[in-house]
Amino acid sequence: MAEQISIPFSWDDLCDIIHYAEWKVEEVDEAGCELEHPNIREVLKRLKYTQSRMRYSSTEEAQKIIDKEVTRNLNRVK
Repeated sequence: MAEQISIPFSWDDLCDIIHYAEWKVEEVDEAGCELEHPNIREVLKRLKYTQSRMRYSSTEEAQKIIDKEVTRNLNRVK
């Protein structure tokens, strides 16, 4: 896993990015083509996880949960 960075997105930004990425992945799948960047599926999963955490928590609480998850994943890779 590559080094993680923090990018400030609004809730609407995050939802728009997820919607667009899902749409494009579905479009490629329906066409029977390969994705140029197959890891986008994992990125999309992580974005959706972030979205689910934000849906049920305050932004501050969600960030703590996400930071903890990122740290856990980084430790697993090492």
